[in-house]
Amino acid sequence: METVLFSIGILAIIAGMMTRHYMLGGIVGAGSFLLYFGLYDNGSWLSLMLFALGTVLIISEVFLPTYGILGVVGLLIGAWGLMGQTADIGDAVVDLTIGVVVGIVAFYILVKLGYSIPFNDQIVLNTSLNRERGYQSQSVSVADYVSQEAMTLTPLRPTGKATFSDGNILEVMSDNEVIGSDEQVVVVRIRNNQLLVRRVNHE
Repeated sequence: METVLFSIGILAIIAGMMTRHYMLGGIVGAGSFLLYFGLYDNGSWLSLMLFALGTVLIISEVFLPTYGILGVVGLLIGAWGLMGQTADIGDAVVDLTIGVVVGIVAFYILVKLGYSIPFNDQIVLNTSLNRERGYQSQSVSVADYVSQEAMTLTPLRPTGKATFSDGNILEVMSDNEVIGSDEQVVVVRIRNNQLLVRRVNHE
């Protein structure tokens, strides 16, 4: 039961970040970890706090890349808290290993479905595609693109690339369906700094 809860916690956090449902993923993840730690009679608040700190540092590495420094420190602190909670290195290693495997599988599946982790997302949307491949690299305000139309360059399942009238190629997300490439779309709203689009109906 403990391993299942731990795996659900990792799965919820990864899914929440990649689908931009941060609050839902955070609530489910935090709840699963709290239940996980609550099942151990020999645990302590210190172990829980160490694990929480490690988790925060790992997530911070995703949004504030530090060449792996925060990630490694977070992993070590989190593992320390986990071992202190279980009081059995073997149990901690099993839980951590299964949780990591579940996380990797979930990440792979979500990437295949078109989701991605919003690395260093800001209020200003940065596009970093290679100019030599026909893309432009510049900073643009997300709000400026609301109600603007664009042409999809890749399928949106649900995320992909679209080119706008100003020449910028940006990452967009379909709001309600899978949209193929070379289709006209319009930006309907913004959610978590992500441009949400729908297919343009010319009828």
